Amino acid sequence: KRYRSNLINWGMLPFITEEDHKHLSFQNGDYIFVPHVRSAIEKGETQLKVYVVGNEQGSFESVRELTLKLGELTDAEREIILKGCLINYYKG
Repeated sequence: KRYRSNLINWGMLPFITEEDHKHLSFQNGDYIFVPHVRSAIEKGETQLKVYVVGNEQGSFESVRELTLKLGELTDAEREIILKGCLINYYKG
């Protein structure tokens, strides 16, 4: 719970996956592309289709689809994420 709160307070998305961490479908050096992430947060979506772009020997040719979950976020948590961090949220 503390880790999740820290992510949100720093404006990061608390993604959850059902995959076993030993068999995740991405590796160190891969990029995760999350299209339309702002509108998904605004709409209250709890699952997002993301794309893992593989970085194999400096080439970004491999693209795989993955579903990541956000879980239930309160309205305040969504607003903190949309503002960028907790400091910006209180700043106004």
